[in-house]
Amino acid sequence: MGSRRTMTLVGAVVVAALAGLVLLKYVGGAEQRAEQGEVLVDVAVAAGPVPAGIQVQAAIDAGRIAMAQRPQQDVPQNAVRRLADIQGQQSALELGGGEILTTAMFETDSVAESSNTNDITPGFVAVSVQLDEAASLGGLIEVGDKVNVFAMVDCTSSGGDGGVAAAAPTGPCAINASGGVPLTNRPARALFQSVKVIAVGDQFGQPVADAQAADAAPEDPTATTVPPGNQRLFTFELKPDEAALLLSIPAGNLYLTLNPTGYEPAPIPFVSDIPALPGESGVSSDSDLAPSGTGGQ
Repeated sequence: MGSRRTMTLVGAVVVAALAGLVLLKYVGGAEQRAEQGEVLVDVAVAAGPVPAGIQVQAAIDAGRIAMAQRPQQDVPQNAVRRLADIQGQQSALELGGGEILTTAMFETDSVAESSNTNDITPGFVAVSVQLDEAASLGGLIEVGDKVNVFAMVDCTSSGGDGGVAAAAPTGPCAINASGGVPLTNRPARALFQSVKVIAVGDQFGQPVADAQAADAAPEDPTATTVPPGNQRLFTFELKPDEAALLLSIPAGNLYLTLNPTGYEPAPIPFVSDIPALPGESGVSSDSDLAPSGTGGQ
């Protein structure tokens, strides 16, 4: 009986020792796994509610998006590791707060990217006018060109009815000191110089059927009525007060001249009369004979 009890006691000690070794190994492995799980990395997180469609910079300024540290094992592969990686984008979905941000949660603001307002110089506005071929050089002007804009001044005399002599014109239509007489009742004045053309668009005619009377016989529906002079739409970049001045002048009174490379604005005097025409004076207008460096002045 004594030897049996001894064997039983020894067996129990051995089992206990083995169990202790197993437990020690398990605890050691658990500690190692815990240590690995505590490796922290920098990631962007939703520090508060992030509405869908909000600009990233606006969310950052409001404290809704910030950098934080999270256990490496919890960080998705496509996590945002730097705020610079999502700058210029917007939230693609609504976030409640606390989420680790991923690149899939954001999208490019396509509206802002495609907006033409980004192409306008700060301090300027875009303004459009319709001009016919004669006034716009028949299609020679393209986007990016610089042009001078001339306005035709309508000169009309006051009085003159009932045999009473008409009053002398005043303002830009007045007879100048040389005593000359205006060549036309619509002389040209330089309105703007070196204006940037930022868009050129064609205006197409409308179907003839649209302009017919209700009781008129139908005609070929493919035919079109082309506006007189085949008008085109030109968009300029001007300062706001200049745009207001341009829109105050009838489009039919506007003419463009195309400037050469290196053009520098210079005074263009208003011509109310021409006592001697250049051709009559033997003055050459051949651009090939112009001195170098004088183009556009």
